[in-house]
Amino acid sequence: MGIENLIRAMQDIVKSVPDIYLIVGGAGPLKDDLAMMSRRLNLDHHIHFAGFIPEAALPEYYQAADIFVLPTIELEGFGLVTLEALASGTPVLGTPVGGTQEILSRFDSRFLFKDISHESISGLLIETCQEYRNQPDQLQIDSMRCRQFAEKYYSWETNVAATEALFLENIVKKS
Repeated sequence: MGIENLIRAMQDIVKSVPDIYLIVGGAGPLKDDLAMMSRRLNLDHHIHFAGFIPEAALPEYYQAADIFVLPTIELEGFGLVTLEALASGTPVLGTPVGGTQEILSRFDSRFLFKDISHESISGLLIETCQEYRNQPDQLQIDSMRCRQFAEKYYSWETNVAATEALFLENIVKKS
């Protein structure tokens, strides 16, 4: 998932945004190694490993966040977590990989990291945090835009209508 790059980026981020706090969800096999890496880099006061987050609790986590970060390093399929965060009104910063790149390019490419490196992650995260701190209304504006984008392009209603249209188009072509 690239969480190690996000943790490395936190070393630089805390210098510019000392009150930043990262919550990492998941209980995968790398959890202990990532927690050890966080301790080794003296980031204990800035990173919390929440472990497994039940699906029912995910909207609360997304909504509590100012920014959701998806630091994927390898091909990611559809990008469901990106859409879940956007639908919750949470701006998403993500690497230009797979579904996240497709979604964020369509939404607002300024939310895409230049690449998967920790330098790219820290640079855009610092810039975004400072923008939201200096222009508090911008976070609210971006939050509304995120929600509207998810509803317009990825709601069940939109996708059902598009699927029905596709089926009808193919039925008409065959008859």
